[in-house]
Amino acid sequence: MKIGELARKSGLTPSAIRFYEEQGLLAPISRTAAGYREYSNYAMERLHVIQVSKRLGFSLDVIKGMFGENGQCLKTEILERTETRLREVEEQQEALARQHRELLALSAILRDENVSRPFCADLAVN
Repeated sequence: MKIGELARKSGLTPSAIRFYEEQGLLAPISRTAAGYREYSNYAMERLHVIQVSKRLGFSLDVIKGMFGENGQCLKTEILERTETRLREVEEQQEALARQHRELLALSAILRDENVSRPFCADLAVN
């Protein structure tokens, strides 16, 4: 299939598909005599993996490492990268929970009418 058809079926723009090709994530199987890129049905699967991986927060370099020389997904590599990403997300959740608690505390201080000094003065002292 040509890039336009692949774009329609995948929901991506042709420029996005060309970008993934430039990044080494996707390759056309051949070119027509007129120079048009030809993609196999496998390209749809590959684009789906790329889209899902991006949605899960994987960088393009990490996604590229999930595929072997033959273009097949490497289960052990994906598992390792997934576990690493899970740890990163858990760390982000902990940081956000801390920020949430601190923002709640700050909000309570600012709403407290018994506080005589402006809050900004407290910030300047610290």
